[in-house]
Amino acid sequence: MATTLNVSLTQDQAAWVKSRREEGGFGSASDVIRDLIRRERDKELARLEAEFEKMDRRDGTDGPAPVEEIVGRVKKIRAELLKRHETRRRS
Repeated sequence: MATTLNVSLTQDQAAWVKSRREEGGFGSASDVIRDLIRRERDKELARLEAEFEKMDRRDGTDGPAPVEEIVGRVKKIRAELLKRHETRRRS
């Protein structure tokens, strides 16, 4: 089910979304925003996967994953993302 959000943009941001819609062949501004969200989520997932790969290589043993370290890193990344979001929201 889709949810509607009302987002306020600066004139510059709105102009960028409009130009992106026209140049990128998007059907609407909402399509542009959904694409941006998908891309950001993909980047976040890739970063998490890279961190886990790094831990696996460092660990080098068979068996269960180092759960505490994984949870700690996920919490750290989440905090960084929330901090970035808050910083952007204020600007």
